This record gives sequence, C-alpha cells and structure tokens, in this order.
Amino acid sequence: MQLILLALGIVAASTLVGIPAVELGPAQQPLGAIAPWVAVGVFGITIGIHQNAAPYALPWITALLYVAYSVQVLTEPLVGAVISAFLAALAITPVAAYIARHGGPAAIVPFLPAFWLLVPGALGLVGVTTLLDAGTGSLNTILATLSTMVAVALGILAGSIVPGRRVTALPIF
Repeated sequence: MQLILLALGIVAASTLVGIPAVELGPAQQPLGAIAPWVAVGVFGITIGIHQNAAPYALPWITALLYVAYSVQVLTEPLVGAVISAFLAALAITPVAAYIARHGGPAAIVPFLPAFWLLVPGALGLVGVTTLLDAGTGSLNTILATLSTMVAVALGILAGSIVPGRRVTALPIF
C-alpha cells in the first residue's frame, strides 16, 4: 500500500509540475566495482547511528550486512536474483542468532538492517510508478519485486529453523 501511495504522489506531482519522462541509463560508478561494498559499510554505520545503536553494535550490524550482500553477489550469477535473495535471507537469520549468542547485541539489532538491505522497495516503487504512468515493462518489475519479497520472507522462515536461539519479533513485510 505504501508503494502505491508513494507512486500516486510521484505521478500526481510530475503531472502537476509538468516534469518530462526521463529514460534511465546504466549507473555511473565513480568508485568502480568497490562502490557497492563501500555503500554497504556506509549504510551499516549510518543506520546504526540513526537508530541509536550502541557503539559496540555497529561492527556487528555492518558484518551482517556484508554477509547478506556477499551471499547475494556470489549466488546471483548462479541462481538468479530471486533465489539469491532467498539464500541471503536464509543466511542472515541464523548468523544474527549466532552473533547474539557470542557477545554481540540482541539478534534483532543486526538483523533489521540486513533485512532492509534485502527488501526490494525502490524496485517496487519504480514498477508501480511506471505502471500508474502507463509505461511498458512495469508488470515484469512488479512481479520481480513481489517474488523477491516472497523469497526473502521464505528465507527468513527457513533460516529460523536452523538449530539455536531463534530471532524473534521479525517484521515480515
């Protein structure tokens, strides 16, 4: 529902103001191939600061983010984007519980930022906005977003089966 409301606002605002449609090209990466890895670290530190995490929790948050991102990057060429999201979610759930058992913060503290990293919110917003603006190809984007959301949810559920202390109170979309 939030995606639809955001998309309606974007479409309404662009119609009122008269912004022309823009075709997006390949992203420029001034830092090269290392840029996404730097971005994951920056995201971990800033989300920890924004959420007032204890200073000792920041390395744990960042480490779990790198676990999630590494699993996605390493498995996507082999199994595709949706299954790689499932595998990343499958990996972060028991790793978050392991962190909590071995001197880290409560499992939910590093888990939530890693979960947010896996959720395809921006992709869904682009798809819904394009669909509302009568664009082509938006249905494929929306289907990819929905299937990725289901894959992440199933990965979290499957990861919670792994023996050990469970991660409780997890948000499922």
